[in-house]
Amino acid sequence: MKVALIAPQRRVEDSYRHSSEYLFRKSGANTGNFAFVHALWSHLSPQVEIFPWEASPDALRERCDVIVMACANQLGPHSNLEQLAIMFERAKLPILAIGLGAQASELGEAVELTAGTRRWLDVVAAHAPSKAPNIGVRGEFSREQVERSGVRDRALVTGCPSNFINPAPLLADALEKRYRPPDPIERVAVPAGLHHWAKLGPLERALADIVEATSGAYIAQSEIDMIRMARGEWDAMDPATFRSIRGYIRPTLSDDAFRAWCKRYATCFSDATSWMESMRTFDFVAGTRFHGVMLAMQAGTPGGVIAHDSRTLEMCETMAIPVRMHHDMPAKFQPSDLPSLFEFQAGAYTRKRSELAGRYAYMLLAAGIEPNEGLLGLSPKAAEAAVPSDAIARVPELA
Repeated sequence: MKVALIAPQRRVEDSYRHSSEYLFRKSGANTGNFAFVHALWSHLSPQVEIFPWEASPDALRERCDVIVMACANQLGPHSNLEQLAIMFERAKLPILAIGLGAQASELGEAVELTAGTRRWLDVVAAHAPSKAPNIGVRGEFSREQVERSGVRDRALVTGCPSNFINPAPLLADALEKRYRPPDPIERVAVPAGLHHWAKLGPLERALADIVEATSGAYIAQSEIDMIRMARGEWDAMDPATFRSIRGYIRPTLSDDAFRAWCKRYATCFSDATSWMESMRTFDFVAGTRFHGVMLAMQAGTPGGVIAHDSRTLEMCETMAIPVRMHHDMPAKFQPSDLPSLFEFQAGAYTRKRSELAGRYAYMLLAAGIEPNEGLLGLSPKAAEAAVPSDAIARVPELA
């Protein structure tokens, strides 16, 4: 079965030759997207081809048998997926949506959808490949929002596919040892926040202090000017934005000193595998970006997420990723404090990862898609392909 993966690019080839604008656009406006696109691509390989959101419905129908969409936090008033709904309707193919999340200021808050996103959700539900759920959501809160929108029995909590990049069943055991290191925390990486997150300013500066103290790394993911900062494209940045970023991260430095600081500590990545390889050399990764921390953990490096909204908190709680709300962080902390601030429960992580991997594999199998062996190996039940017989009955020909 040939799979059309609707997603940003998995990587940007020869990124050194391209502008930050190009890298930012191809990543889908956040380099953290490389994490879950790489995960989906690897789980569906070799029968997968990546298509952009603006793909031709005719091309999808001619070249593929089923659509899998790499989703993000698209359930909310900020999102309008009307054009994607139209494209999906015209393609007339079965659809799976994976990694869908709701965005709210806090868990429990009702999320309102735009008419376009509601239409997209209805189209996805109507084009289920089988009687099994076909919308993988990030957590229970997101599942409740799907149900609240009127789409019943279509959503299944699977977490984020990036949680299954590393196929080692005993990943948690290796991580647990490093969360209790016999040696000092010597190098720390921080997935950078955004300069307009004003309430997180003091925390971001404290994290930048730790990067500097440990000769660590400050990893830009989004927005475009943060990518420009990490790649030294100062001429492409407007002066007011430059001052805002400098004031957010290192307000005591002069303009020239801040540029020098960025040259020493700031970086970004154009694919998930080189990102993970780099994280192997660090002792801890902490910050406000979920995928920056997740990639480190998949590479065997301890990490902790600092949550400031419902989407990051939901993902961490669903997958047993160490998390602490931003207002619970101490005003000052040292590298040596990080393991105790972000406690890791190896048993809980392993149990949840196996359960979520089984649900994710179940969705793929019920759609007639054979997952790779690594994903199946994370859940013995999934490896046995224990899918109810009535779940794989194909839906009638799509209108």
